[in-house]
Amino acid sequence: MIATLATAILSTPLAAQALSPLDPEMWEEPYQPPPPLPEGLQGTVRRDPNATDVERIDQIAQVFQAIQACWRAPSGSGYSGQEITLRLSFKRSGEVLGRPRITYYNAGTQPEQREPFTRAVREALTRCTPLPFTESFGRAIAGRIFSFRFVDAQPM
Repeated sequence: MIATLATAILSTPLAAQALSPLDPEMWEEPYQPPPPLPEGLQGTVRRDPNATDVERIDQIAQVFQAIQACWRAPSGSGYSGQEITLRLSFKRSGEVLGRPRITYYNAGTQPEQREPFTRAVREALTRCTPLPFTESFGRAIAGRIFSFRFVDAQPM
């Protein structure tokens, strides 16, 4: 009985018009805000005497490899426990866009090593940039936020 009643209701012209696929309200989804963009791309830079230079950068991981290969921890610093996290963006050409921002600093245990460590980080950005981005990678990555965590600590 219920099945015949449902069939009778749905077969009327009014019901067919209300359920028509041409009715925009039937096929449009309600507005959903776009998902948020990722906060940024993050990587840790530690002293690595075996790090090799990167000729051309066309992958995100190579950005961190290039900075790690270029960074020279201050001589005689040992493992001072210092950390600096920098946030920055790049232009298509591989140059730094604007000024890097220090978002975290841990002074470590050796006060006499603080100035040489922060100087080494500044020098690394000066020496390493512009990074050798490929043209397509430079277009894709321009303006994205990178976080580089420079660590002068014993590797775990």
